[in-house]
Amino acid sequence: MDRFHYFDCHADTLTNMKEGQGTLGENRCNVDLKRVSGFAERYTQIFAIWKDYQEMGREPEENFRRLYDRAVSLLQAEADRLTWCRSGEEMELAHKAGKAAAFLSIEDLSIMGNLAEQIRDFGIRFAMLTWNYENQYACGSPTDQSKGLTEQGRNTVRMLLEQNIVLDISHLSDAGAEEIFSMTDRPVMASHSNVRAVCDQPRNLRKEQIRELIRRKGLIGMNLFSEFVGEKPEITDVLRHMDVILEMGGEDVLAFGGDLDGSSDRFPKGFYGVESIPLIREAMEREGFGRVLTDKIFFENARAFTLKNVR
Repeated sequence: MDRFHYFDCHADTLTNMKEGQGTLGENRCNVDLKRVSGFAERYTQIFAIWKDYQEMGREPEENFRRLYDRAVSLLQAEADRLTWCRSGEEMELAHKAGKAAAFLSIEDLSIMGNLAEQIRDFGIRFAMLTWNYENQYACGSPTDQSKGLTEQGRNTVRMLLEQNIVLDISHLSDAGAEEIFSMTDRPVMASHSNVRAVCDQPRNLRKEQIRELIRRKGLIGMNLFSEFVGEKPEITDVLRHMDVILEMGGEDVLAFGGDLDGSSDRFPKGFYGVESIPLIREAMEREGFGRVLTDKIFFENARAFTLKNVR
């Protein structure tokens, strides 16, 4: 297979990689530059900073700074072949220089503690209000779909919008997502969420949410965690989620958000890590997706979204 461009909207590699597991260049996790370089001509990755907030303690700021500093050090150690970007324009410059491009997101804003208002200063450009639980901002989808944003959450959404941070509704409850939709008409992303009509999991998107993301030219990253793909899934089952979004008119919002280091190594049959990404492309070609559509899903949609919304 020819080399191709690859953009992935979500990986927990930077904060899930343990000491001694390697570097971002080469490691024993599911994402590294060595394996990606085997198939990708251009590569952009959004790396999440994440930790279970229940482990952060009463004053999470110190723990967050440790997570953040290690993530930054892992990025900076690969500066000869990767650029940590803060805008779509910087991403384009990185690719023109023959480098990979990386962005930072925060997965559960509560882990920043009282540093949340400084999010932009930390170089973070994408934010999820919550993870799987309820916090001071909102409620995670596995906990209670009917609980929306708190007053602090609504104020925080306004703050994030003022700072031009991209809102990410993956992990957010249905009610919380609806509130965000009501508060802004800007493009919003679901970085690593599939289709609930295909796989009935609370982390997957309802069709109403998909329609709204399509309407506002958002982004939906396909998650490769097996539990969100289907029962005993194979690689072709990922395409079933894509088909539903495409049938709804979502050709311009589909992308990947593999969650490759946040899924406990539980993937569709035959998928083993980022080195298996070309197998999805081969399956799409066999199923008649066509080169133009395949390129959009693998790279161009997320690139266009980032150029427009990350600045």
